[in-house]
Amino acid sequence: MVALLPRVKSRLFIHANRRTTNLLEGEYAAISAGRSLDFDDLREYLPGDDVDDIDWKATARTGSPLVKRYKQTRRHDVVLAIDTGRGMAAAAEGGGPKRDLAILVAGALGYLSLRHGDAVGLVTRAGGRVRNRPPRASEAYLETLLRSVQNETRLDAAPGDPYELCSYLLRGVPSRSIVIVVADDVEPAPDIDEALRSLRERHELLWITIGDLDLVRGDGSDREILDVLDGSPVPSVLREDPRLARVYRRRTDDRIAAQHAYFRSRGVSHCRVATADEVVPELLRLLQRRRRNGY
Repeated sequence: MVALLPRVKSRLFIHANRRTTNLLEGEYAAISAGRSLDFDDLREYLPGDDVDDIDWKATARTGSPLVKRYKQTRRHDVVLAIDTGRGMAAAAEGGGPKRDLAILVAGALGYLSLRHGDAVGLVTRAGGRVRNRPPRASEAYLETLLRSVQNETRLDAAPGDPYELCSYLLRGVPSRSIVIVVADDVEPAPDIDEALRSLRERHELLWITIGDLDLVRGDGSDREILDVLDGSPVPSVLREDPRLARVYRRRTDDRIAAQHAYFRSRGVSHCRVATADEVVPELLRLLQRRRRNGY
């Protein structure tokens, strides 16, 4: 059985530049506000650092800007809430399996959390019921969590239900935590608003959407595209009629824009990923944006 976490780590290091290296060292954009007052050491100022962290005396002595680093003294519980419904067993926008992207997202954020001294748990919805694995701080446990996501996300699983997932998180995660939802590409229904608002008030909330397969481009092959909900084929006329293809793309663009606007208007940190190559850069942008804007 091939381990999943090493694949995640390889993606993180492949994308490593100066900023991502700092992330891997634990100096990544904090998911939640606040820090320890215990001084650790100094390092060079990097774009995106808080100006308030600059040590002006040390900067004057060396002639180059230096910022203070602080020891992490408060451990967070990070709860990965993964939609393991039938839709996540389908193909993603880039053609690869959505399940693999969800595992990559969860693994990357889980690994960074462990490096930051946090504990990582998992909530999934499979077979019409929600399963909760309590947070623990070990890579072996994270590997087990990722394996659970892989095993539960199947074409014969029940459809996903973001409302049920959010409602459970309100009941099943009593202490303040960092909650990271990795969900299918669906339009948030009005009935989720109250649960989402309560969830954001109680926890630090991030939401990552896994993009749907483009029905015009497909997965790069000439294979027939099937609807995962009922197994019926998607009419080929959509791919063959240029006018219909333009309408589809325009409506898809509008839907994606509305999705981003929905989460932004509710103060929820959100990003959308479509391919494996996008995962790490999008997550880095999400964390940096959250550090600057608070969401």
